[in-house]
Amino acid sequence: MAAWTARRFFAALRDLAPLRVISRCGPSTFEAICDFGPHGFAEGHMNAITPAYHWHLRLDGFRWLRSHDEVHARSGRRVLFFELRERADALPFLFLYVHRERGAEFDPDREAAFAALHAELAQGASLAAEETAR
Repeated sequence: MAAWTARRFFAALRDLAPLRVISRCGPSTFEAICDFGPHGFAEGHMNAITPAYHWHLRLDGFRWLRSHDEVHARSGRRVLFFELRERADALPFLFLYVHRERGAEFDPDREAAFAALHAELAQGASLAAEETAR
């Protein structure tokens, strides 16, 4: 089984879009529905620049990844998502949910793609360091 790296994770997200992205920073929570497509790695960051958003993620601050397949407490709906952390014992700073419209079922292909990732990430995974200057 290949080691989990940021490069491997972000490549896998392309098959899961659109995503509901929830970012937490101090007292602020920001939520948006985004496609995830072209992105690159340079100078220690993942960079995704699209017409809808501009995102830089400092890779040395993203060292722990975990997936979840559970029922959301407030809505009672099944949710499929990833949480990104600086360390296993740190609070998540970003949640990436497989998005679906209210009342809709998950697209079978996207659900299967998530299930394959979840088989490896349900217990959490420490991300291996990698060269990001390419």
